[in-house]
Amino acid sequence: QVSFDMFAGMLYSVAASLNLTNVKAEISLVAAFCASVMACIASHPGDVILTDTYKIANKDEGQKLPKLTDVVAEIYELEGWKGFLTGLSARFLHVGAIITSQLVLYDYIKQLLGLPATGS
Repeated sequence: QVSFDMFAGMLYSVAASLNLTNVKAEISLVAAFCASVMACIASHPGDVILTDTYKIANKDEGQKLPKLTDVVAEIYELEGWKGFLTGLSARFLHVGAIITSQLVLYDYIKQLLGLPATGS
């Protein structure tokens, strides 16, 4: 939500400086897309670590979950920093589409209720 507001505010500023009017829908869509990309990038490494935690634990059934530091070290040793971004393109398609549509719907409903568009 915060990044959506931030992107929408920046886009409205640019639109005002270019004397663009009646661009609420376009700004809402672009701001929502940018916010969803940001959310995907921010949350993906944590999900990779969580997935690998359970993969490691399932290899050795009956074992405790491995330590966070051990999982991070193993990912880094096997693939380097790239390992924390494995599968990001699929996440953009799946999660990015969901977040974008949710934020656009949120902004549209706000406007239907007579509230100002996000960032305007």
